[in-house]
Amino acid sequence: MSGSTHNDLEVTMLTTFQKALLATLAGSALLLALVLAVRPPAVAATGGTGGFSPFGALASQIAPSNGGITPGIVTTGDATVFVEPDLATISVGATVQADTAGNAQAQLADKVAKILAAAKAFGIPDSDVETSSYSIQPNYVYQEREAPRISGYQAQQLVTVTLRDISRAGAALDALVRDTGATNANIGFSLDDAKAAQAEARKLAIEDARAKAQAMAGAAGVGLGRVIAISDQSVGIPFKGRMELQVGAAADTQIPVGDLQIAVQVLMQFEIQ
Repeated sequence: MSGSTHNDLEVTMLTTFQKALLATLAGSALLLALVLAVRPPAVAATGGTGGFSPFGALASQIAPSNGGITPGIVTTGDATVFVEPDLATISVGATVQADTAGNAQAQLADKVAKILAAAKAFGIPDSDVETSSYSIQPNYVYQEREAPRISGYQAQQLVTVTLRDISRAGAALDALVRDTGATNANIGFSLDDAKAAQAEARKLAIEDARAKAQAMAGAAGVGLGRVIAISDQSVGIPFKGRMELQVGAAADTQIPVGDLQIAVQVLMQFEIQ
């Protein structure tokens, strides 16, 4: 076989291989395109905590080819309801200083025993009294060019009392801090069960979100379709700000309570008709 004929055969064989390779690649690309074409729309994704961050799940439904515009109408709804609290949480504590850790602990135990006795005498059940913090730590003296030296010890304990009759909050505080050795106290108010108030606020928030969506649809000249996604964006449980109290006051303590504000926000997405 001549050199010219041999070269022609190699070219022919190479060309055939290239054609087969190109055909395979084209088939794979077609298969991938078909898979992507029949893939169902993304649904609202939930995070590891079971929640759904603002716009996070809705953003998963955005197609790359639509310029980044979320399909449908997305609105937020807000609502606040006002309710009277039915729980008072009173934190009463004592702090002592002593030359040794043992002495500090003994002095603290004496003061806390008086606080606990006062709570029992006031009629607060043991199940509504608990220690929320306890610590004993050294106090140091610092001098230039010398290692820190322990000068004594500080012990501190904080007892938390749940009061279910908030009308007696002032009287309870007086009983817990007077003649007990308490050195600090504060109080806060909350709801024993906030579900009903939150449900009412959530209903109003959904109505608010729908009203906004209807206004947007009317302004755009389109119809408002069914709800595609909805998420409660509210966080936390209501708790009225704590009030620091002056321990040892002679006059009866007065505690105005006021209402709690239960705020709810929802995120909703609607179809466009």
